Amino acid sequence: MTRVDAHAHVFRPAAVSPRGSDELAPHDRDAPVEGFTAELERHGVDRAVLVPLDEHDDYVRECLASDPVRFAAVAVSSDAERGRARGRHAESVSDALDRRRAGFRFGGLRTTWLGEPGQDIRDSPALPMLRWCADQGVVLWAYLPPDQFPLVDAVARELPDLAIALNHFGFSPADMRVDAHGRPWFASRLPDERVDAVCALAAHPRMHVLVSGHYAVSQEDAPYSDLRGPTTRYLEAYGADRVMWGSDMPWPAAAPGYGALLDAIGSALDEAGSSAAERELVLGGTASRLFALAPA
Repeated sequence: MTRVDAHAHVFRPAAVSPRGSDELAPHDRDAPVEGFTAELERHGVDRAVLVPLDEHDDYVRECLASDPVRFAAVAVSSDAERGRARGRHAESVSDALDRRRAGFRFGGLRTTWLGEPGQDIRDSPALPMLRWCADQGVVLWAYLPPDQFPLVDAVARELPDLAIALNHFGFSPADMRVDAHGRPWFASRLPDERVDAVCALAAHPRMHVLVSGHYAVSQEDAPYSDLRGPTTRYLEAYGADRVMWGSDMPWPAAAPGYGALLDAIGSALDEAGSSAAERELVLGGTASRLFALAPA
């Protein structure tokens, strides 16, 4: 069994490798790949999907280049790639993405924006980016605020060949704060209505869901027993071959710690009555297929 952590962040201080800075990731915060790799090895996780904090992906690009067997990568889309900041003489979105990917072989592209709410998706400035992902076999790594989530269904209908992964249980981030452990914290949690909506999206055969970010989505401490019900429902709706687990490191490194995250997903799979084959898919097989990761 190849274990894969399907969502983790690594980054350096902004003075070492350029990136955006905010309250969650101030300019001097450091999450080097060496510390993350040590956690993977300590807990028997073979592969990982690395996600930059923003479109400044130099460090993740370096990590992928130095260890392309262990790591796959997701890039973060820019405003220009989403069609929101294009100059009069700018190159086409597809050309820009081709050029970017030539030097950084990312397998997913993260977005927080799909179009204007209520607008026909065929008129969205983001459509060229979405079509490019479908054409190139790049997974759309979707982390969508509340006003954007309803557009996912329209995207999947318009581009049925596009693989989409809903990040963090399909949770919609809003009003983020930073807690005492330096982690994202949201006053809202995962409502039943959102779980229903995520399950309904399983009707699209290329839709996937990432069970990750437990510490931020749960209303409890580890092992996050309130998320076992949603995990079971997602497994029933999607099948294990369209569900992935991710740690969202480094945010939960201190609390609850990497081992506790693995215990939490293990407990959820136990409660769901998952077979050995289903566990292998959630803990590695699904991500390995999407990102063409080599077996361990």
